[in-house]
Amino acid sequence: MRAFCGLCCLAGWMLVPVSAVAQSGPADTVKSIEYEGLGRTGQAVVNDIVRVRAGDTLDTRALDGAVTRLLRTGRFLGASYTLDEQADGVAVTFHLHERPVVSSLRFSGNEKFSVSQLKEKVDVRTGTPVDWFAVRDGRDAIVEAYREAGYGDVVVTFDREELERTGELVYLIEEGPRVRIREIVFEGSTAFSRGKLKRQVETKTAFWFFRAGAFDEDRAESDVLKLQQFYRDQGFLDARVSYRRETIEDGEDLRVVFAIDEGVRYAIEAIEFRGNTALADGELIALTASQVGRTVKRPQVDADIRTVRSAHWELGYLYAAVGAQQVFSDKPGLVRITIEIEEGEQFRVGMVAVRGNTRTKDKVVRRALNLYPPDDLFDLNEATRAERRLLETRIFGAARVLPVGDSPGVRDIVIDVQEAEKSGDFLFGAGVTSNSGFVGNFVLDLQNFDLFDWPRSLSELIKFRSFFGAGQHFRMELQPGTDLNRFRMDFTEPYLFDKPIRFDTSMFLFERGRDGYAERRGGGSISLGKRFERGRLRGWSAEVALRAESVRIGDVDLFAARDIREDEGSNFQTSVKLTAVRDRTDSRFLPSVGDRLRFGYEQFGILGGDFTFGKATARYQWYKTLKTDALDRKSVLQLRAEGGAIIGDAPVYERFFTGGAGSIRGFEFRGIGPRQGLDRNNVGGDYLVLLGAEYTYPFIGENIRGHVFVDSGTVGSGTYRVALGTGIRLTINFLGPVPLEFNLAVPILADDEDEEQIFSFLVSGLF
Repeated sequence: MRAFCGLCCLAGWMLVPVSAVAQSGPADTVKSIEYEGLGRTGQAVVNDIVRVRAGDTLDTRALDGAVTRLLRTGRFLGASYTLDEQADGVAVTFHLHERPVVSSLRFSGNEKFSVSQLKEKVDVRTGTPVDWFAVRDGRDAIVEAYREAGYGDVVVTFDREELERTGELVYLIEEGPRVRIREIVFEGSTAFSRGKLKRQVETKTAFWFFRAGAFDEDRAESDVLKLQQFYRDQGFLDARVSYRRETIEDGEDLRVVFAIDEGVRYAIEAIEFRGNTALADGELIALTASQVGRTVKRPQVDADIRTVRSAHWELGYLYAAVGAQQVFSDKPGLVRITIEIEEGEQFRVGMVAVRGNTRTKDKVVRRALNLYPPDDLFDLNEATRAERRLLETRIFGAARVLPVGDSPGVRDIVIDVQEAEKSGDFLFGAGVTSNSGFVGNFVLDLQNFDLFDWPRSLSELIKFRSFFGAGQHFRMELQPGTDLNRFRMDFTEPYLFDKPIRFDTSMFLFERGRDGYAERRGGGSISLGKRFERGRLRGWSAEVALRAESVRIGDVDLFAARDIREDEGSNFQTSVKLTAVRDRTDSRFLPSVGDRLRFGYEQFGILGGDFTFGKATARYQWYKTLKTDALDRKSVLQLRAEGGAIIGDAPVYERFFTGGAGSIRGFEFRGIGPRQGLDRNNVGGDYLVLLGAEYTYPFIGENIRGHVFVDSGTVGSGTYRVALGTGIRLTINFLGPVPLEFNLAVPILADDEDEEQIFSFLVSGLF
């Protein structure tokens, strides 16, 4: 009897006749093993892989395993076996289809790239079995290299049959002409400028040696879809886009024409809401940016969906689902928008549990969440804000606020945190800025400090195993430098008596050379701040601070200004400062949306001292994300306005100065202001006005951003200054985001006595 048994290389199935395993005697013994199809692979090698020998008891599972091992070696495209029952045993024959081996690798038709350059693109080596994936990837890599070099019509092929038969892999390259895109035309566009449309496409024209201007068919097809989507997002719901190539002059230059059929721009005929019970139609209309009569814009409708969903989250509808349907009206050029809402059940806050904190006290985590059982509705927006607040403390490396449970109308909260790896830092390093020269840095920074957790041993103190876990902040910093020497010690309790009251106290010593004199300060301050977490003042915080210090003006130049000489010597001053802040940004460190408003008034001399005057300041910053790329990196516009005024007669060292990083770039630090004396010393002004705009965009990776800006303002004089500039900013997430900033700025309007500085930099590195 002769029986067939095989293993498919893809499915791994085998058919074994019952008689082949049911009989006993010689039929249960392997008589012989033969191999068919062997060529380059030696029989001894195959024997070691098969591991079945003549004389062994017949075991089909062992034969199946042998086939599996043969295929896994990568030497064979297929493997199977047959059984031939004979009187004295079973003859086993393995049928093998060897994978071809690459005997040589050649390229034909290549002129642009050398053989060595092309070999770097192909992950195929001679003497190894053919890997068809690697062969095809090599072909695609060659095509990509040619397209990037401007050979948009390149064709690369290989002969599969020749490779299987002889082992010779030959890439046949038809380079075609090298062309560069010299012009991009948007044919049929009337609604948008050429510049705006160019920003929507990846196809670019050649630009010296910076950009090759290579034509890529796949990229052009993708650009067609992007343009079409852009038009439809802007209300041109019937828009259609195609492209064509046109040869210019000698055939080496291309014009890419995107043909656009804009169609009608649709407007909103009506906005309807369906499924809403918690909020009336009028309340929802007030929340949405889309309005009847205006152009229908998909991004705006998407934003409205998020806004409506957020409004329901605020009311405790955790699982609210919101979507929008767009239906063409019977009237031409109009659509009706229906926002569909599935509110689900409304939930209140149940128990609040903290998980993941091993050394930090529970209350440090709980107080970040402004939701309290049993009366508060479960506001998912507040849960998100709590996550952000926990991360911004830098005490935690990760934070999640999760609803749990299945009780009707109630959801418990689990705050899941992961403590930061380090409980404290002792750092030393150096920095250099155009404002302050070279500065050393020695810092002891404890982010999760506990004033009452005293060490039980010196080892606990050294390893930061004490003074830890209460969410307080202690920082001691020494900065010796060429132009600046400073020592400062700060302590912060963010929740005094477990209430949203911030307590700060500081001690400081400061010494710095100024224009015509040296300034030395020593003193301390104490402050109390209140954060308003509910009610009409939600988002605001207020602070009252007391400061007392001794200020010495010394080393006065012989011909220094009169105002400087009048303040020479030791002066004692006290002040009471009131500050109010409203912060509606999405991040304390790197805001991308929202605004921040700050008012301050400081009265000197109210508690004694050598001077009596007032100092009022105000600052407003506004942020908006203009674009988010595929890597979720944001391009952000920032507008800022700042002003200040002194009421009374202030000493020179308390007046307003400007110029340099943080105020008006393009000028030296304190390079702007009224001047006096033979040396024309800058003596500061009694008022300050600063206006500026900055556009930041991703440059390289996550932490390197570029920016362009305009800074302007004046201080204590009638001349208004304006500077335009650009630069890059590197953010190091170390002790909070630490900026390294380099700027090039050119003054457009300036005073003759201003000190200009085209290049400015801020490098603050800690090691």
